[in-house]
Amino acid sequence: MAKNAASLPLRLPGPAGVIELRPTGSLRPHREAGRLPEMDAKAYREWRADIERRGLLTPLEINAAGVVLDGHLRLRAAGELGLEQVPVRVIAPADEVEYLVLAALQHRYLSPWQRATLAVELDLYRDAQAAGKKRSLANLKGQTEVAKLPPRGKTRDLAAAVAGVSARTIQDASRVRAADPFLFEEVKQGRLPLQVAARRIQQRERDAALPPPLPLPGGLFDVIYGDPPWRLPGSPDSSRAVENHYPTMPWEELAAMQIPAAENAILFLWGVNSLTPQAIQLIEAWGFAYATQFVWVKDKIGLGQYNRCQHELLHVGRRGSFPPPPTDRRFSSVIEAPRGRHSEKPAWVYELLEQMYPRASKLELFARGPARPGWAAWGNQAEPGEKADG
Repeated sequence: MAKNAASLPLRLPGPAGVIELRPTGSLRPHREAGRLPEMDAKAYREWRADIERRGLLTPLEINAAGVVLDGHLRLRAAGELGLEQVPVRVIAPADEVEYLVLAALQHRYLSPWQRATLAVELDLYRDAQAAGKKRSLANLKGQTEVAKLPPRGKTRDLAAAVAGVSARTIQDASRVRAADPFLFEEVKQGRLPLQVAARRIQQRERDAALPPPLPLPGGLFDVIYGDPPWRLPGSPDSSRAVENHYPTMPWEELAAMQIPAAENAILFLWGVNSLTPQAIQLIEAWGFAYATQFVWVKDKIGLGQYNRCQHELLHVGRRGSFPPPPTDRRFSSVIEAPRGRHSEKPAWVYELLEQMYPRASKLELFARGPARPGWAAWGNQAEPGEKADG
């Protein structure tokens, strides 16, 4: 293929002026071109190969000084392919930066969330320009107060209309930008979906609002009951990730906890089916020996990779010479109870443990809400409660 565009007529009439040929080396990117997202590397290579086969069919839009306002990737491809000349159209928009972004919003290779980030930045740019104009008017009049600019309507809805996305998408993009400019840039460059970035911000804000857990209760307890915030394998960015509901802990942090268990004590520990070996290791790390387990059979089937889970395991560990319950207080190993909210365990388990060991001191780890009467409770979602004698 010829390395130029000489087959094009020198000038063609067009709705926004004429198309002409300019030497590729005479053009330069706009100083604000860094605002625009890059094309995915694979997609760019395929797109450049198409230009090599068919030529550069879409003219670049430039200002009178040869600065590109739309077509930075076309200019790059032309340089890489050795095209000596490229078709251009000279335009003179009132605001070059605004035109730069609005033109980019028309590019088909941008994802909806990339368009949302551009719309958010465009809106911020317009606000900054309007504020600068307001300050200039105030300075000219020698006063600090000037008439307000005409109202622009609902900013979020206007930005959504410009980007061709929902107002919720614009809201998420604005929230990510305000909270984490680095994440915002990852979204804009197409390296991270907007919904993933928004979930990360939501998780951070939720976790930051949680009070730090109080020190573990003083004294030593006979019965320890816990539902650890297990960190599951896989991506915490998934829409089904546990991290969307509460902060999790890696096994190493759980194992390092100094549990206030008596020399002779018993542990009831909820596990995750896929992490049963880790649950047994945690029992041993806390100084207990594995004893047995209860099975909670739920009324509804759930998700699962190899089967559809409908049960959870409550592991039992024993320390020292802590005795098993009397024969008349040994209950079925099967607990049948309906599913509640996410990670909520059956209230019947409290009653089961209280009947098994009515006089033992009891501590619930990773508790939520107020402590149950007769129990001590610990966790970053535990609420102070009156502890009655067991």
